[in-house]
Amino acid sequence: MQTMVFTGRLAADPQTSNDFGKAVFRVLEQRGVDVGGQARLVGVNCVSWSKGLNEKVIARGLAQGCEIIVTGAFIDTAYETRDGKSRTAKELVVNRLTVLDWAEGRAGEADAAEAPAVAVSDAPARRTRRTAKAA
Repeated sequence: MQTMVFTGRLAADPQTSNDFGKAVFRVLEQRGVDVGGQARLVGVNCVSWSKGLNEKVIARGLAQGCEIIVTGAFIDTAYETRDGKSRTAKELVVNRLTVLDWAEGRAGEADAAEAPAVAVSDAPARRTRRTAKAA
């Protein structure tokens, strides 16, 4: 299985199940510029099945606009549209998540004592960088 790495910002707040067993979010990564000089964005749908990561990091510390690095492998997911048509989509199953920039006002909520993460010492003083590995 190939491992993919994406660096980008969350397009919206993550959605978690009530028991924190599943979290889904979308990462937007800039991939250069188009002919008109506009940023070319690539969106990646991500899913995390790690209850600890979902509860302590994703639900408590991430929100729209957070900058993250996400590592994982793609899977195909089948679903049915509202009008009854069958479709498939690619999702990145999260293996590792690194937070580069916490959501405004949420940075202190996922503190080091509770989060399954390791602080990286070379991070700038304003930013908190943590890496969490899915179980």
